[in-house]
Amino acid sequence: MGYRIEKEKVEKKKKLLKRILLGVLLLIIVGVCIFAACVPPNTWKYYVALPDVGKRGKGEMRIHFVDVGQGDATIIELPDGKTMLIDGGNGSGSATKSVLRYLNALRIDTLDYLVITHADSDHCGGIDTILKYKKARVAYLPPTRPEKDAQYAQAYAAVLKKGCERVYSSRKLADLGRTETAYPYTLTFLLPYAETVDGVIEGTLTDVSDNECSSVIWLDYQGTSALFAADISSEQEQKLIRDDQLGFLANRGVELSSTEILKVGHHGSASSTSTAFLEYLGTKTASISCGETNAYGHPSKEVIARLDNAGVSTYRTDLQGHTIVTISKNGAYKVKTLG
Repeated sequence: MGYRIEKEKVEKKKKLLKRILLGVLLLIIVGVCIFAACVPPNTWKYYVALPDVGKRGKGEMRIHFVDVGQGDATIIELPDGKTMLIDGGNGSGSATKSVLRYLNALRIDTLDYLVITHADSDHCGGIDTILKYKKARVAYLPPTRPEKDAQYAQAYAAVLKKGCERVYSSRKLADLGRTETAYPYTLTFLLPYAETVDGVIEGTLTDVSDNECSSVIWLDYQGTSALFAADISSEQEQKLIRDDQLGFLANRGVELSSTEILKVGHHGSASSTSTAFLEYLGTKTASISCGETNAYGHPSKEVIARLDNAGVSTYRTDLQGHTIVTISKNGAYKVKTLG
């Protein structure tokens, strides 16, 4: 009698377990069906193998240097919840997939700010595809003719098609920082110069080298600041030093000489990141975006030596993959790599 009761109990447990497993399976099937109905099949690849970025803590600001091979893409989560994408990679399938997966991992569907620093294809190449799947409220564009580069022409067309507000980057723009929030920050364009961009407004776009009219952005949160140097050369670096010494940048709330975090210019090219610039900035942490065994030899041995001699902790996307800098609400920051 007791054996039969125990057997019935076992059978009931088995039936219950089967029902639970069936319910879970049905939930998975329903979930997949809903996902398939809402997300086009050609975008599924952007929702798998997402980077483990975690969730931004309250009052934190995060800078994500995305591994896009030989190119540039940086995502910034500002402490007030606004988001910025600086460049979109080189346009290769793997680079664009990397950016879109990263945006999906952060659950970003609409960017508050999209910045195309300049018209080189390794910076603007993926923008057209990114804008197929993501929205951007404001697009900051370089003072360059759209036809100057085929991939920039595609990026520019995508910005038009998406209906983004278009702004030409320049130092004369109003600061994007917020001071009235619980977590105030400073976000401002240092380059290109206003006089370069005036021609754009009048309809005569500049023929200045794309690198030399790159957008350079300075960001400060709770006393910890970062400089995003795009592809500027040491000549432009010297101009920034000069302007800071003359007090032109202080008027924008910029303390250039206390820049702890540097997005190294031009992927570590020897023509950028001069010793004088590093000494002036006082940089402690640097990120270099470059592709593994790239044809340009980036980063150069000279730049690595300059960074080492300056005591800078350097992170490279070709070696360590995605790099996250998290700045807390007290100004302390930490670096995490996902490679």
